[in-house]
Amino acid sequence: MTVHADDGLPRRGAPSQTAPVRPAAQPAHPQPGSTAAPDRAVAGEGGDDPWTVLERSLAPSLAQRLARVDAALRDRIDEIRVMTGQPLWLLLADGEGFVDAGGRLVGDPHRAPAVTAGEVAVCLERMTASSWYAVQEQARQGFLSLPGGHRVGLAGEVQVDAGRVERFRRVWGLVIRRARCVEGCALPLLPWLVEPGRTGPRLTSALLLGPPASGKTTVLRDLARLASRGVPGRLAAHRVAVIDERGELAGGGALDLGPRTAVLAHCPKETGIGLALRALSPEVLITDELGGPGDAAAVAEAVHAGVTVVATAHARDPEDLWGRRQLRALALAGAFRRLVVLERRPRPATPVAVYRRDGPARWSRLPLGTGGIAPPVARPP
Repeated sequence: MTVHADDGLPRRGAPSQTAPVRPAAQPAHPQPGSTAAPDRAVAGEGGDDPWTVLERSLAPSLAQRLARVDAALRDRIDEIRVMTGQPLWLLLADGEGFVDAGGRLVGDPHRAPAVTAGEVAVCLERMTASSWYAVQEQARQGFLSLPGGHRVGLAGEVQVDAGRVERFRRVWGLVIRRARCVEGCALPLLPWLVEPGRTGPRLTSALLLGPPASGKTTVLRDLARLASRGVPGRLAAHRVAVIDERGELAGGGALDLGPRTAVLAHCPKETGIGLALRALSPEVLITDELGGPGDAAAVAEAVHAGVTVVATAHARDPEDLWGRRQLRALALAGAFRRLVVLERRPRPATPVAVYRRDGPARWSRLPLGTGGIAPPVARPP
């Protein structure tokens, strides 16, 4: 990939080594219109595991640096930040650090080499399989989905028209959220999320709350797997439908969501929920990151059809639900019988509170580990 001096955008038909690039303030990004064939290694063909796919989506120089990181640390990576002019940064399940030239994690950013604009450009070329047009719709939402379920947030200069993101003019940073299954991480929540059913213990409709990177998606994957497989004596096996709008939950089939699970990948939730109800006969429906304008009505339709819905949303407690119009509509619709609040500390996906719905504007907090009921938490309609 070479970079033209006029606009800082990489062009096709040039050697893969990056030519001189603009300063860090204006790094390159892939030029729309490229039609090169996808990189099969990056696309995850041949049964590569998600971590290998992630490594192959990076510029070789960055992948080599990451490969030098101690294997015990590498297994705990939740997020990788690739920012032009800044060192490679890792968020671990129990800490963080910058990656120096030898793959060691250091606390001082000055001891680690900075990522170049050319390295960011190569990452983007590999992540998009040299076809920026193919990912335009995702990019307008600020992210890319990689094979294996990894999600890449885009940082850079955005072109906006009438309040709508038209495109990224330049991309100078990538925030990579690593996808992985943590089997059993949802088991501690079952006492609060399981209720009697005609065919045995079943999940109740629940909304997982928490800030970004709190482990909501990881718990959601495990709940899908547990509901699909069943847990002897604790949870009956059920037919599960997953609406995987961003391709993160199932990772294109790379992540295990259970033997009775059907997935609708890259399908908007509002459309996918209705499609699943008509065609997939779910008993449990799983989806991520509610908050869109049509989500409340679609979820209510599923619940009123007798389907258990388990989903996630960005919020810290019931009070936050009332501060966000779309989430407030979900609460008023009575779609969820439980709210679970998750945090990263002391480890990702740590439950810190569970609430039981007692009415449209009333939630009772269930202290974890005691089985008692705290005073009701009421919110105005």
